[in-house]
Amino acid sequence: MTGLMVFNYLPFAMFRGMAVEDPKSSHSVRLLIEDYPYAADGLEIWSAIKTWVKEYCSFYYKNDEMVQNDSELQSWWKELREEGHGDKKDEPWWPKMQTCEELIESCTIIIWLSSAYHAAINYGQYSIGGYIPNRPTISLHFMPEEGTPEYEELKTNPDKAFLKTFTPQLQTLLGMASIEILSRHPVDELYLGQRGTSEWTTDADMLQASEDFRKKLEGIEKRIIKMNKDEKLKNRVGPAKIPYTLLYPSSEPGLTGKGIPNSKLFMCLLCVCKPIHDHGSERF
Repeated sequence: MTGLMVFNYLPFAMFRGMAVEDPKSSHSVRLLIEDYPYAADGLEIWSAIKTWVKEYCSFYYKNDEMVQNDSELQSWWKELREEGHGDKKDEPWWPKMQTCEELIESCTIIIWLSSAYHAAINYGQYSIGGYIPNRPTISLHFMPEEGTPEYEELKTNPDKAFLKTFTPQLQTLLGMASIEILSRHPVDELYLGQRGTSEWTTDADMLQASEDFRKKLEGIEKRIIKMNKDEKLKNRVGPAKIPYTLLYPSSEPGLTGKGIPNSKLFMCLLCVCKPIHDHGSERF
């Protein structure tokens, strides 16, 4: 499995042995490990994103020919492939961006990466990395070799040897501050499914689809909260009894360990998905 398919949630989950195709299950796949919080929550978020993207793109692109004839869309895809990933531009796995299905799949992958996937690996950093001994940003010494004084010190006084590898105070402070800033939600954060204004389009169908997407995410968050309270799902809280919240769609400001921001990349991506002809909708 290569290229964008690695980041397509469903094929990747099956490739990793986490899921199998099952038409009877929701989302047409069944997780082999039910009590796997990231996989279970991620599957729900992925499905919601793809439904929203499909409704949005299908509204403006009625057939494959419209995708092929949209010069802005084709220029964006060419730039993404040749400028953004110049070292991989000739790989055979790139979608050709010639069909509605390729547009929907590619948009879903990019939105997933820039929102939920990023949130899952970013907003839990500070609780561990904020305390530098848990995860030092750099080591100032190589691992000692046997027969050296440093190796003997590591054997007899490992704490002292470990502390000698730490960065100076100022560099450590900068590292801690960087992790905190990266893990903090600002007070004006917009989360997945939220809008800064209700006037981003005049198309009533798209306003309704956006509202449906928002409500679906609210429902997913309620289900996650419910699962975190289910004593049968032990991995959702672990031995420390800390619930898995990284894929909660919403959050309060600050260091919360939850929340999926409505990334600017998300917005820029959907700016591309517009009708060729002016249907009276405003680009956003």
